[in-house]
Amino acid sequence: MRFIIGIYFIILCMAIRVNSFVGITWGRMQSQQLVPSMVVDLLLQNQIPAANRTDLAYTWVNDRVKNPINKGVNIVYLTVGTEPFSNTFMKEARTDQVVNVIKLIRQALDDMGLGYVKTTTSHGMDVLKLTKIPSEADFRDDIKQQMLESLEFYNQTGAPFDLIMFPIHYIKEVLNYTMEFAYFDNKSGFKIQDGKFTYTNVVELMIDSVAWAIRKAGYPNMKIMIGQIGWPTDGYPHANIENAERFHKGFLKFIASNKGTPLKPGPIDVFLHSLSDENQFRAIFGAFQRHWGIYEADGNPKYKIDFSLQDRDTYPTQAKGIVKMPNRWCLFNGNREDMDLVNKNYNFACNIADCTSLEKGGSCDGLSDDSKVSYAFNVFFQKHKQQVELCDFDGLGEIRAENPSTGNCEFPVEILTFQDQAVKDGMILRI
Repeated sequence: MRFIIGIYFIILCMAIRVNSFVGITWGRMQSQQLVPSMVVDLLLQNQIPAANRTDLAYTWVNDRVKNPINKGVNIVYLTVGTEPFSNTFMKEARTDQVVNVIKLIRQALDDMGLGYVKTTTSHGMDVLKLTKIPSEADFRDDIKQQMLESLEFYNQTGAPFDLIMFPIHYIKEVLNYTMEFAYFDNKSGFKIQDGKFTYTNVVELMIDSVAWAIRKAGYPNMKIMIGQIGWPTDGYPHANIENAERFHKGFLKFIASNKGTPLKPGPIDVFLHSLSDENQFRAIFGAFQRHWGIYEADGNPKYKIDFSLQDRDTYPTQAKGIVKMPNRWCLFNGNREDMDLVNKNYNFACNIADCTSLEKGGSCDGLSDDSKVSYAFNVFFQKHKQQVELCDFDGLGEIRAENPSTGNCEFPVEILTFQDQAVKDGMILRI
C-alpha cells in the first residue's frame, strides 16, 4: 500500500517566532507547471516563508527528507497520510494503517538524527460527528480508537494536530448557514452562541469544534495547525475571485492579530491552499477542486492578498521568467449540421481537459452553446501544447489568432512548462 507523505518545506526561517505563522501549499497536478525556481522566487518576492507539497513515499526518508536537509532545506513537519479516516472527500483513500506507519517513520527519523522533525497526520472536519455547536463536538464512533491512538502519539512526540478546512464547503454542505458566516467581516449579523463563547465566523467555529473533541480526549493543550485552508475561484456556488479575496483579507487579518479562537487563544500556524491552480487534480466532488490557486497556472495572481500580514491592498508579485505559448486558440467553426458529432467532440474534450469554468456558477457558464464548445476545444488544444493536428475535432475545429475571451470568461493560452524545458550542461534551454 502506498501512503501520501506531505512535507512542509520552510524556505525562509525566522530565528525567533512567537507570532502566527503563514505558509502556502504548492500542488503540482498541472499539465503546465511553473519551474521550481520560479516558485521559490515567488515565495521570496512575496515574503511567503513556507511551502507545503505532497509526494508519494517510496524511499522517502533518505531522498525526501535527509537529502534536502543536507542541502540546506529546513524541514520542520512531515504529514503522513492525507485524511486517512475521511468519509467524504478522501474516503477512497481511507486506511487504518496510518498510525503504524507514522510510528515507523518517526523511528526512521530518530535513527537518522532527525528527531526535531515533527510527524503528524492531516485530518478534515469529517473526523467529527455532525454537530453545529463546538462544545458538542466529538470524534466519530467508527474511528474513535484510531483517533485516540493518533492523539496519544502526537502528545508523546510534541506534534500538532494538522487540520484541513475548507469553509465554503463546510457552510454549504454541512452547516447550511448563510455564506456570510464564512467571512470575518460577516455582514449578516448571524452568529452562534455556545455557552460564554460567541462565534461570528465559521473558521473559529471549525477550529474550536476540533479543539473540543481533542479536549474531551484528554489533551486540552495540544496545538492545532491549519495544514490547508483556502477558497476556490471557479466551479462552485460563491466560488469566485471577489469572494476569495474577501475571505483571505479577513482571514489573514485575523491570523495577524494572534488572538486565536475563543477556546484556543494565541497564535495559529497556517498553510494557505494553494499557490496555483491544478488542472489535472482529480475532481471527485467537483471541478472546483482544481481552482484553489491564489495564482493562475501561468503565474499571474488572481486577486489582491498580502502575505506579509500587514493588511495592504496589493496584488502579490507575478512569476518571473514565464514563457507563454503563441496567442492562438482552437475554436468551434460553427458547423452544426451534425449535432451528435459536435456533442461527441465536446464531451471528448471535457473528459480530458478542464472545463470547470463551464459548469453551473462557473465564470463561463453564461456563454452561448457554440462558445462553450469553443471553450472545450481550446482547453484541450492548450493542454496538448497547441498541437495543430489536435484542433481538428472531426473537422469541427479551427485555429484563430483573435482572442475569444469575453467578460469574466477567459479562454486560456498555456505556458511552456517545466517539463517542456531541457537541461544541458547545467543550463535550462527553452524548447
